[in-house]
Amino acid sequence: MLSADPDIRRLMALRAIEGGLLRLKWLAAATRFEIAMRRHDSALKAGYRRKYGFNPDQPRVPRGQPEGGEWTDGGSSPGRIRLAGDIPTNDPPDILKKRPSTSRERTSAKKTVARWLDRVGGAFETVAAVAKLGAWLQTYSAEIESYRDPSKSLAELQQAVSTPAPGYDKHHIVQRNQTSVFGKEAIDGPENLVLIPRLKHQEINGWYETKNPEFGGQSPRQYLNGRNWDVQRAVGLEALRKSGVLTP
Repeated sequence: MLSADPDIRRLMALRAIEGGLLRLKWLAAATRFEIAMRRHDSALKAGYRRKYGFNPDQPRVPRGQPEGGEWTDGGSSPGRIRLAGDIPTNDPPDILKKRPSTSRERTSAKKTVARWLDRVGGAFETVAAVAKLGAWLQTYSAEIESYRDPSKSLAELQQAVSTPAPGYDKHHIVQRNQTSVFGKEAIDGPENLVLIPRLKHQEINGWYETKNPEFGGQSPRQYLNGRNWDVQRAVGLEALRKSGVLTP
């Protein structure tokens, strides 16, 4: 029964309005988040093509002709994009034979190998052409293989936490920096933990730390400060979906 007290009625009306505004703000944030993740995915793909100059469908100049064997744009002369050397379509890039000097370059190389394995088929340890890669990559074979995992259900990702494996990391759906707000029990609880590929974990963490115009120039991590648990969790789950870890 609705209270007859006008002050209580006004308070209830204000709370209803605030709830509606919060929902609208969340929907707007979710939309910005989705746009940002799509731009992020597109940038990664474009960066991969620029960095390695690789397109398995790109034609070459026929053997026996001047500049034969070089990549071409389909016309009579070679295009500007070429690989470092004369590399067959299904061979790994020669540049990967040498261990890159920076962590960022090594991470890019590991992802390149994972995508290459997806193209040629087979596991890291069984593909004959792997022998042409640098020996340094053997240390990261678990990370490379886990990066190729198909998306899984939330229940599968949560259950996997109890059986950790090389190449995987525990990930908090609601980020650990919110422990002081929600408490350690909630943050480290089984409902908030999933086991995901290490390279995917790095991608997600990097996205959280990167300033984004879709979030008013803040990073997603900054934007989420002060948001309630449901909003934090919804954004965390969406990040897992957009990274290809969680089944849509």
